[in-house]
Amino acid sequence: MMSNTVLPLLTAESLKIQRGEGQSAKLILKGDAKCTFIIETGQFYYLTGPSGVGKSTLLWTLARLHPLIAGILRLHDIRHTEITVARWRTEIALLPQRPVIMQGTIADNLLYPLHTFHIQKERLKERQESLPNVETLERELHSVGLNDLPLEREATSLSGGQQARLALIRLLLTKPKLILADEPTAGVDKIAADLVFNRLHQFCETGGAVIMTSHMYADRIKNAQIQLDGQGTLQLIDN
Repeated sequence: MMSNTVLPLLTAESLKIQRGEGQSAKLILKGDAKCTFIIETGQFYYLTGPSGVGKSTLLWTLARLHPLIAGILRLHDIRHTEITVARWRTEIALLPQRPVIMQGTIADNLLYPLHTFHIQKERLKERQESLPNVETLERELHSVGLNDLPLEREATSLSGGQQARLALIRLLLTKPKLILADEPTAGVDKIAADLVFNRLHQFCETGGAVIMTSHMYADRIKNAQIQLDGQGTLQLIDN
């Protein structure tokens, strides 16, 4: 008889993570049972903890951009060692604090991952989808208040807040399952920050999940928190 149990989107088991090497190495998570948590589809999580405790390092590790010393990551029920890094990053995507905006038009930047990376082209083929058309790109830009920007505008000419929103839409177009947002509202004005924040919540409402670090929205924390304590362990608090 088949089980109807819904598996967690991501399971992190007994993670051991450090930043740096040798005598200057800083232990972020020490790898015991208190370094375990699960991420559920449709949920928004805040990653909290004192400054310098390793929040960004944890996000980069979950994206497999930083080495995991010990422990297991599972995407649904598949170990990270059984999934290529390229495939992993199509499902679990990092939105860095300072996104890279390339020279070229807004449209060039939005479509770059989809027509440049082999793994993204494979996913489009698997889903029998084509590249997003002009109407789709304009609709996505509109969702973060960039509806007044022509697609042919040079992307590097945008303000910091506009570039942050452009980077978010570029990531969303790749259709990840989990977004790791590392201070995505840092250095932008309140209006732009709210648009990014709200769009990430919409992503969760339509079946995605988000783990976000942010000092700006510390007073709005109503969702689950993943708290790093600075002693090598963490705690998942469901509010």
